[in-house]
Amino acid sequence: MALQECWSLFEKQYEGIPLRVRLNEGLEDYVCHPRYMYQVCVTVPLNEADENGFPFPEECKLLDELEMLLKDKLEPQQMSVFAAVLTLDGVRMIILYTYQPDYCQQLISDINKDWIYHQLSSSSQKDREWKTIEALIGGL
Repeated sequence: MALQECWSLFEKQYEGIPLRVRLNEGLEDYVCHPRYMYQVCVTVPLNEADENGFPFPEECKLLDELEMLLKDKLEPQQMSVFAAVLTLDGVRMIILYTYQPDYCQQLISDINKDWIYHQLSSSSQKDREWKTIEALIGGL
């Protein structure tokens, strides 16, 4: 399987709060694949948000750079697949699926030590059925 990313952008409300969802629609062959049963969420609080909780253009450039850095470290040998990026209420969340959650979290921690623009945190959970992504798709 070779992942071909195809991102779609959606805007909606989540409990009355504006939400932007960027969803990787190129994941069709990966959803619920037994290899990718762990979800890792990278949380990035924004430095400054507009009145809707979204980043300003200058910070968007830094967030894009961070996302590319994460992909460079976490996607080789198909260790992980990036599934969605959510932005709401002054926070960016990057959701990916992997078969090595501990290793991914260690890499994210290493990136956090060198990334001077934001403070990253991450969490992982077993999500064999990709319920988070299914909920996002169902709610769009």
